[in-house]
Amino acid sequence: MNDTGVRPEPSLGTPARGVQARRRFFGRAFPALILVPVVLAVLVLAALLFDVVTDTASWQVVEPRNSGQSFAFFEGFRGFSSWERVVRLELAAQGLSADEMAAVLDDTEERRKFAARNRVELMWSVDGRPLQWVVTNSRDARVRDLGFFAGWARRGALLDGLEEGQRLYLNPWLDVAFFAKNASRTPVMAGLAPALVGTLWVIALVILISVPLGIAAAVYLEEYAPDTRLTRLIEVNLRNLAGVPSIVYGILGLTVFVRLFALGPVVLSAALTLSLLVVPVVIIAAREAIRAVPDSVRQAAYALGATKSQVAFRVVVPGAMSGIVTGVILAIARAVGETAPLLLVGAAVFVPRLPDGPLSQYTVLPIQIYSWVAENDVEFRHVASAGIVVLLLVLSVLYGVAFWLRRRFERRW
Repeated sequence: MNDTGVRPEPSLGTPARGVQARRRFFGRAFPALILVPVVLAVLVLAALLFDVVTDTASWQVVEPRNSGQSFAFFEGFRGFSSWERVVRLELAAQGLSADEMAAVLDDTEERRKFAARNRVELMWSVDGRPLQWVVTNSRDARVRDLGFFAGWARRGALLDGLEEGQRLYLNPWLDVAFFAKNASRTPVMAGLAPALVGTLWVIALVILISVPLGIAAAVYLEEYAPDTRLTRLIEVNLRNLAGVPSIVYGILGLTVFVRLFALGPVVLSAALTLSLLVVPVVIIAAREAIRAVPDSVRQAAYALGATKSQVAFRVVVPGAMSGIVTGVILAIARAVGETAPLLLVGAAVFVPRLPDGPLSQYTVLPIQIYSWVAENDVEFRHVASAGIVVLLLVLSVLYGVAFWLRRRFERRW
């Protein structure tokens, strides 16, 4: 103590100050170190997305087989009948009379043949003119194909170097015709319709099979099943099944549904296989949501005279709906992007027509994209990029719906 009777505070020596300084340094450096890989991952994903999106358009020097003429946007735009309007303009440019045009467009078979050989496209640029309608043919000769930025930098030289009968197109591969066309071995005629419809068929059946089964199993395990060794074993196995690689489910689906049940490589086999993949995820998500409902809500319902089933399905399940719906949609989004199990159960790489039922041959978006990437023709790279963008948009919509439904049904206890 000093003369005033107050005990002086101990002074920090140099070693103590050094320890505190190091602690402060590492306290600031650790969050920064964690942020670095996150930023790098975001930059890599952004670069990948930018590359895919820009690859959906290309500059092409083409020798058209048809009339070679293009038509202004408002000259050919007629809403949903734009296709027929542009085709009439093209046939007139080829020199056909009104009767000859009627023979092509009014006859169902001739119309189908024309649509199978030709594609109506809205080009972003034709010989320097913006937004031009063009009827491209499957036998058009493509002299050059350049990426978006490479062609933009050289567009002046490309225009000056055009020979007689050649046209310079800025071709957006992701257009309305891309969704309407069937699969084709020719890039300009390749479309996404069979894969998109096949994906809708498979996912619709997966939802019908897995969602009721998964939610019912979750309700039983949480509200009815006693805490025994068997239920604990089931819970452990469910968590293990949720982490099993998807290709294992493909092997199981091939053995059981395709061969043992003799369903063959059809939509139903794919839906049953993906349901096996999705059900454990749905059960786990639904159980976590049900478990989050406070036990006091159950006791209050019992106090009012509700039965066990009334408490489960009128109190607990509605209270857990936010988590259940979110888990279901995220599980379905995973199923949309799966490729390996569907390749094993026989999803076709080339399907020339739309599936029309659960026992139809089919393909899905990831497999169709895989087949385009494997093609040797460089133009299929643009087609595959357009398909990737569509798949990303579908997944983004599903995740957006999951976020909205979670906010819509969210309850604070």
